[in-house]
Amino acid sequence: MTPRIERLLRWSLGILLIGHGLIHALGAVEILGIADVEDLTGVPSFDIGRVATDIAGLMWPLALVVLVAAGFGLLSRGKWWRLMAITGAIVSQLAIIMWWDDAAAGTIPNILIIGAVALAGPMGLLFDEKHETRRNPQET
Repeated sequence: MTPRIERLLRWSLGILLIGHGLIHALGAVEILGIADVEDLTGVPSFDIGRVATDIAGLMWPLALVVLVAAGFGLLSRGKWWRLMAITGAIVSQLAIIMWWDDAAAGTIPNILIIGAVALAGPMGLLFDEKHETRRNPQET
C-alpha cells in the first residue's frame, strides 16, 4: 500500500473517531439534563430505574472522551489508539442500546470503527511511529 493511501486511511479513520465521539456530546447534554436537544427524547429503551439510568447516562460523555482521544491518538501515531478505539466503540454501543430509539444510527460508525481496527493489523496498517520508521525512505 502506498504511503499516500495509508495517510488517507489514517486521516479518514481519525476523523471518523473524532466526529463520532463529538456526536456523543448530544446524548451527554440530553441525558445528563444539561440542555434539551430537540430531536432526542432522552428516554431509555427499557426501564432500569432512575439511579441506574443516571449512572448509565455517564456512558455518553465517557464515549465522547475515549473516541476523541482514540482519534487524536491515531492521528499522532500513538501505539494505544486501537485499544481506545475499541473501548470507545463498545461504550458507545452500550449507550446506543440503552437509548436505541434516539441513537440507533450510531451503530453504523461503531461497526466501521471495530472493523477498521480489526483489519488494520492484518493489512499492516498499524499507523504508529514504529511502523512509519520501518518504511523504505524511497517510498515517500
